[in-house]
Amino acid sequence: MSKFLNKNLAAKTISILFALLLWIYVMSVINPRITREELNIPVRLVNENIIRQSGLVISGEPNQTIRVRLTGNRDQVHRISRDNIDATIDLRGYEEGTNSIPIQVNAPGGVEVDFSPRYATVDLERIVEKQIDVELAIEGSPASGYVLGETRLQPGAVWVEGPESYVNSVETIIVRLELNNETESLSRSLPPRALNSRGEEVEKVDVKTSFVDVHATIDQLKTVPVDLDLNIEGAEGYRVVRISSQPNSVTIRGQADILADVGRLRTKLLELDNLSDNVEILVPIIFPDQVQPHDESEVLVEIEVEAMTAHTVEVSRDNIRFENLNPELMVEEESLPDAFQVELTALGSTVQNLDRRTILIFVDLENLEEGSHEVTSRVWLPMNIETVFSDVSLEPEIFEIQLMRRDAE
Repeated sequence: MSKFLNKNLAAKTISILFALLLWIYVMSVINPRITREELNIPVRLVNENIIRQSGLVISGEPNQTIRVRLTGNRDQVHRISRDNIDATIDLRGYEEGTNSIPIQVNAPGGVEVDFSPRYATVDLERIVEKQIDVELAIEGSPASGYVLGETRLQPGAVWVEGPESYVNSVETIIVRLELNNETESLSRSLPPRALNSRGEEVEKVDVKTSFVDVHATIDQLKTVPVDLDLNIEGAEGYRVVRISSQPNSVTIRGQADILADVGRLRTKLLELDNLSDNVEILVPIIFPDQVQPHDESEVLVEIEVEAMTAHTVEVSRDNIRFENLNPELMVEEESLPDAFQVELTALGSTVQNLDRRTILIFVDLENLEEGSHEVTSRVWLPMNIETVFSDVSLEPEIFEIQLMRRDAE
């Protein structure tokens, strides 16, 4: 046996040494041991469904990445791509709050793996639900002469689910309706969006209702006059001298077939009596069924009253008119009074604007013959005074005149 082992010992030793040198050459020159770094390797979350079953969910966006160092023979290291490096965080078993969870990294090929950081910070929050009313946001407008009328949302409120802090940040749920010169009512199904107080969409929350049905009525506009319905009386010794209103017409809205039958509107009945001061009052307008005001729904009524006061107006004898005078006779002018005093109770503004030449004195001379006669006169007032006067008297009311034959002139 020893003879066999000793036989060709030198050759065997040389072969072993040669093989060792060859291996050292290959390992150090052809396939040396190297280290390679990969940056920003994403970390995958594991068992999210299990923590969700426990009523928890990840808050925020971890987006954890790590730096990985691979050490091994060059051919081993080069065979590993970024996609072969599996970095995970196992969420199972962790509770609500901030958790520091170890990162696990696996790579094929038997290389040595080193990485940093070795822990990830993950915030877990309770999953909550909250019901929030849906609001309608309008973009654009109907056609000219039309306006958006009644809108209806179905459902009017939706449930939002997600991490508690995110759900609590939801300020409004809106659906956006775009209008583009519509003349007819419309219905659409629109997706709801969860917005925070800055009008930004809140991610990480789930709006349980995918679509909200929106019905929008498009109303026509029409301008019509407004009539006043009034029963106004001044106090004793006062008269209503002016009634005005503003506006005299209003714009209404409604469906075209309804507005076609609306030509005028009236106010509610305004009853006032015993007025001694000027009044301003808002009076509601009566709108038919299915007709709505587009601008004004009331009329401002201004009522002006004025006191009746005593006045004396002097009238020249040139304003005397004789009735039933015998054509063969004439009135001696010298026998007539120079002037007459008309005393009346009337509005001062009316008397001030009165043309005295329009006040006439009538004397009836029926059946009177030549000679001296005592006659009775009466006063005639123009219509604008007659409607607003009281207690009219004439001085002199009775006076003497002289009738003479025309041929004796």
